[in-house]
Amino acid sequence: MPVFILIINAKPEQENSKVTDIAGAYVNCFIEAETFDLAEETALKFLTTENWRAIGLEESYEVTKDDYFNDPKGLEVYQQVLIDKEVYTFHTYKTEDEEGRGSL
Repeated sequence: MPVFILIINAKPEQENSKVTDIAGAYVNCFIEAETFDLAEETALKFLTTENWRAIGLEESYEVTKDDYFNDPKGLEVYQQVLIDKEVYTFHTYKTEDEEGRGSL
């Protein structure tokens, strides 16, 4: 089954304990799914459950083990996705100015 990575810009909802500490995050969502649409649905469901609001999809593409040939840390994440079906890494930013580094 394919593995997709979706990089989603997200903001913490009021119910999120991090709402006073950070302005948002870029979330790398590694999802094993039959289609991109199912991967996106899974990622958005996870974010909602964790009290994050998706602002925009920055990038998305399919990855394979070969993509991590020279990236041991990335390979570790990829292998974990094959076990857990989903892995999420949050790269937070504290101010709205930092958000501007990505493209929406």
